[in-house]
Amino acid sequence: MKTLNMDGPFELKQEVIDRIIPDEIIGNYAYGYIDASDKTFVVQYVGRSDTNLKERVCHGLGQYPYFKVSVASSPQEAYYKECQNYHDFGGDEGLLDNKIHPAKPERGLVFCPICSKRLLDKIIGKK
Repeated sequence: MKTLNMDGPFELKQEVIDRIIPDEIIGNYAYGYIDASDKTFVVQYVGRSDTNLKERVCHGLGQYPYFKVSVASSPQEAYYKECQNYHDFGGDEGLLDNKIHPAKPERGLVFCPICSKRLLDKIIGKK
């Protein structure tokens, strides 16, 4: 079963963001809504911030009703988690509001683990 591995959901309101997220931390977030039939969080968008998670989460104010959030220890860790969430919740299939694959962090040589595995499987002939 796919999971975001994030805290929440929380109402996407400025006062909630200010209370929940410390200043200038690295981490991941997801925007979405609560399904009325089974009360589950439906993911609509996944993202990350390599510098200021609180500031980045605010970009969804007025567009989405809820968010989930998690702290990361490094930009690379946040990138790997964003890639995993993007693929798990259908970003590469057009099921999320994300228009493009997560961008790599500015520093470090990192690659999307899912895309890398798919490429390797294709090279060695796995389906």
